[in-house]
Amino acid sequence: MSLPLAQDNGRYSDRDGRFCIMEIEEIVLEPYIWHEAEVTFPDYAGTAQLDHKMTGESAFAAAGIDEDKWLVVGLDIGGGEHSHGLHIVAVDLDAVPPGGGNVLDRLMEEYGHIPTTDFLLHDVDPYEFLKSITHHFDLRLRVRGTSDKTIMVTSLGDIPEQP
Repeated sequence: MSLPLAQDNGRYSDRDGRFCIMEIEEIVLEPYIWHEAEVTFPDYAGTAQLDHKMTGESAFAAAGIDEDKWLVVGLDIGGGEHSHGLHIVAVDLDAVPPGGGNVLDRLMEEYGHIPTTDFLLHDVDPYEFLKSITHHFDLRLRVRGTSDKTIMVTSLGDIPEQP
């Protein structure tokens, strides 16, 4: 299995945006478990939920994902101070064992995990993509030190103040 890297003027970056200068023919991927989001120093942590918009043109198809071949099971937006990337995590439908019932359950039964491909989408603004697939979206991040404490909203305000 090959791991595609983003190329920028002869420099290659991994999924965390670290650059190195080298000639690369092929990188062999050691399979890894796709896990919760993490950063080195998590000043904020939280949750997100998205209600996928089911109307209009498919943003996945517009981004180049063949939905007759791939079942999208995850989105990954990450990066650093200067840029963010969008990864689509998808199941190759050719890998799904025959039979009825839930596709994901069949994959778990066959492989003991859900085998996926992590696609880095080039030339796609991750936040525009996110807006294009969103019916409703909620992101809640709380500052470190408040994770086990109740936060109660006791007033509302606008910045700048509205008439």
